Amino acid sequence: MDLSSSNLETLALIGKCKDNTKGKNDAKKHKYPVAVFFIVVNEFCERFSYYGMKTVLTLYLRDVLLFDENDSTVWYHLFSMLCYFTPVFGAILADTYLGKFKTILYLSCLYACGNVLLSVASIPNTLPQKEFSLLGLFIIALGTGGIKPCVSAFGGDQFIRPQQDKQLEQFFSVFYVAINAGSLISTFVTPILREDVQCFGSNSCFPLAFGVPALLMIIAVAIFFSGKWNYKMRPAEGNVMVDVAKCVAHAVVRKIEHREEKHEHWLDFAGDKFDRQLIQDIKQVLRVLLLYVPIPVFWALFDQQGSRWTFQATRMDGTLGVTTIKPDQLQIVNPLLILALVPVFESVIYPCFKKCGLLTPLQRIGTGGLLAGFAFVVSGIVELYLEPTYPSIPDAGMTQLNFINTLPCPLNISYINNNQVKWIEINATSYSFERNLNNQSIDITAQLISSPACQQMNLTIPTWTGRIKGASTKAFSVIVTGHNSKLDLMRMENEEPLDKSSTGQPRVGFVFRQDDQVPNQGNITLKAGERIVSFTRKLIASSSLFIQTDVREIDAGTYDVFMALRNGDVVMENLIGNITVVQGGSYTIVAQQSHFNPQLMNLNNNLLLPIEVTPPSSVHMLWLVPQYFVMTVAEVMFSVTGLQFSFTQAPASMQSVMQATWLLTIAFGNLIVIIVAEAKGIPRQSMEFFLFAGLMALDMLLFFYLAANYTYVKVEEKTKVNEKVGDEGKETKVPDHSLSPIKLGTENSKTPTGTENKGFSDDTPM
Repeated sequence: MDLSSSNLETLALIGKCKDNTKGKNDAKKHKYPVAVFFIVVNEFCERFSYYGMKTVLTLYLRDVLLFDENDSTVWYHLFSMLCYFTPVFGAILADTYLGKFKTILYLSCLYACGNVLLSVASIPNTLPQKEFSLLGLFIIALGTGGIKPCVSAFGGDQFIRPQQDKQLEQFFSVFYVAINAGSLISTFVTPILREDVQCFGSNSCFPLAFGVPALLMIIAVAIFFSGKWNYKMRPAEGNVMVDVAKCVAHAVVRKIEHREEKHEHWLDFAGDKFDRQLIQDIKQVLRVLLLYVPIPVFWALFDQQGSRWTFQATRMDGTLGVTTIKPDQLQIVNPLLILALVPVFESVIYPCFKKCGLLTPLQRIGTGGLLAGFAFVVSGIVELYLEPTYPSIPDAGMTQLNFINTLPCPLNISYINNNQVKWIEINATSYSFERNLNNQSIDITAQLISSPACQQMNLTIPTWTGRIKGASTKAFSVIVTGHNSKLDLMRMENEEPLDKSSTGQPRVGFVFRQDDQVPNQGNITLKAGERIVSFTRKLIASSSLFIQTDVREIDAGTYDVFMALRNGDVVMENLIGNITVVQGGSYTIVAQQSHFNPQLMNLNNNLLLPIEVTPPSSVHMLWLVPQYFVMTVAEVMFSVTGLQFSFTQAPASMQSVMQATWLLTIAFGNLIVIIVAEAKGIPRQSMEFFLFAGLMALDMLLFFYLAANYTYVKVEEKTKVNEKVGDEGKETKVPDHSLSPIKLGTENSKTPTGTENKGFSDDTPM
C-alpha cells in the first residue's frame, strides 16, 4: 500500500487536528457536514480504480504489449514517476486558478477518460494497442497526480475550525479507512478478473481487469459531482509554492547581480522584495530538505514491489491447497501488514524504545532505510534459489536440440559441434538435452544398442546418419523412432516452449505419430474432474511422420489424456494414460499408439512419454512474504515517520511545500529504477537486488551523516507585536505558532550551528 501519498497526507492532517483539539472549542454545536460523504465515497472509488489498475499493470506491459521485463519495469516506473510529479502542478492549479472543487472535477474526468482508453486499448484488434495504452496511462497519471493533493484538503474545508476539529479528525480517520478499503479490495479482485476470466479469445481478460477500475472511476466522478450543492468552496487564494519559487529565484538572481552585497545567508538577498518571515520560513525548510537528499533511494526500492517483485512471483509456485495465488495478488500482503503494524508501532514499540532513549524520529527513518535494504538482501537470496528453476535459453547464435528416444531400447548418438565430437547415450524411452550447439547444420550419427527389446522392433537398419539444424536462441525436439524398418531421427518444425508462462501456469504441448488410425482432425483432450482442455493439431506437411499440437497454459494438476482414434468409420476417444504437470513447468508430451510399439504396453502411462523441457517452479510464492514483511516494517518506520517529521519541523505556512517535496522524492526514486533498468548491464536479477541493497546501505550512511548535523526545532508559543494599533493606541500581542530552533547558538537571524546534536536525542516533538 502506498502510504506515501494520500494516506500520509491524511495521517499528517489527523495529527494537526489532534493538536488543535487541545485548544478551546466553541460551545456551539455544528451539524456534521453531509458533503464529506460524497468525498469519502469518491476517494474509495478512486483508490480502487488506481490500485486495481496498477496491480495488474506490469503483467499487461509484459504479456500483452510484449515489452521484455526490463522495458516493462521502465514503463511501470515512468508511469509511477509521472504520478508523483504532477501533484505539484495540481496543487498550484487548485490554489491559484481553479479552486479545489473544479480542479478535482476536471482532472477526475480526465482520469476516467484515461481509464476507459486503457481498457478499450487492451481489447485486441480495436485501437493500436501499444500507443493508446501508453496514452491512457499518461492521462491517468495526469489525473491521479493532479487530484492527489486536493481531495483530503477539500474534505477538510467542509468543517468549521476550530469548533469542529474533533469531527474533522473523525473524517480523516474515515477517509484513511476508505483509502485502505479501496486499495485492499482492488488488489485482491483485479488479479482474479485478469486470470480467471477469459475474453476476446485470450486465456486472460485484461479488458475486464482495467474495465472495472474504469467503471469505479466514472462512479467516483458522478458521486463527487452529485455533492456539488452541499460543498463549501473556497476561492483560489494563491499557492505558497509559487511564492517560495519566486523568492528563491529572486535571491539567486540578486546574489549573481550584486556580488558586492554581503549577507549572512544567500536567501537574504531577497529581502528587498519579500517578507522577512517568508525568508526565515524558507531557510528552515531548506534545512529540512537537506535531509531529503537520500530519501529517493528508499522509494526506488519500495516501488519495485509492483514491478521486479511481481515478476519474481511469476516464477514461483503459487499453489495453496485447492487454490492458487496470483503473482500480482501477492501485493496485498503490504496493505494488510500496514493495517496491522502501524497501531502496534505507535502504541507499543515506539513507547518502549522511547523509555530507553532509542529510536528518535531520525533514527527511525534511518533504521527504516536499512530495513528496506535488508528486504532486498532477502529478495536476492530468494532469487538465488529460484535461478536453478529458470529456463536455460541458448545464447545468440546457439541452439538446443532435445533428443527424445521413443524406442524401448537404448541409443548412442554422436555429433560434431565446433569441430569437436561428442558422444551421448540415451536410455530407452528417455531423452537428453544438448544445449548451446552451433545453430548451423550439425552432423549426427545414431546407433541402436542391441537388446532383447530392440530385436523385437525388427529394424533392419539400426543406424542413422544425417544433418540437423536448429535456430538461434531456440530449442527443438528431435524424435528418435522407427520407420519402414529403419532407425529414423526427425526434428520437429515448431520450437519447444522454453520460457515459463507469464501467469506461472504449466505450459503443455503434445507430439504424436501420424498414421491411418489418427483422423485428420483428431485432437488430444485432457480431463480432470470438470476441467476439460483440448489441444488442436497444427498444420503440417503431408510427408511429416509426427504431428505437434499447439502449446497451452493449463492449471497444475493430474489429467487423464484422451486421443481421438479411428475404428473403421467411427472416431472414438480413447484413454491413453495420465500426466501430472506442476506450476511453472514447460512440458512436451509424446503420445504413441500401442499398435506401433507393443512393448510400451508394459510401461506405466504406457502410451505417454512426458518431457520436462523447463523445470517447474519448486520454490513456493509464500517465501516472498518475509521480504514483504521487512519492507512493510521499513515503510512504517521510514515513510510514516518521515512525513510526520517534515510536518513538525517545517513552519506551518510551508507544510504544502514539504508535502510537494516529499512526493517529488518518490518521483525521483522511480527515476533511479528507470536508470538502472535502462542500463541493462546486470546479467542476473539477484545481482540487481544486491546492488540496490548496497546502494541503500551507502545512502543511509549519507543520511546518518546529515542527521548527525541536524538540529531539531520545536513548536513554542511565542508572541510577537502586531503592528496594528487599537483604539487606545496600545499594541496587541497575538500568539505565533511558528517554529523556533532549539539551542541555535545565535539569534534567529543566524544559521543554527548544530553544536548540540538533537538529531539523535529523545527530546523531540514527535
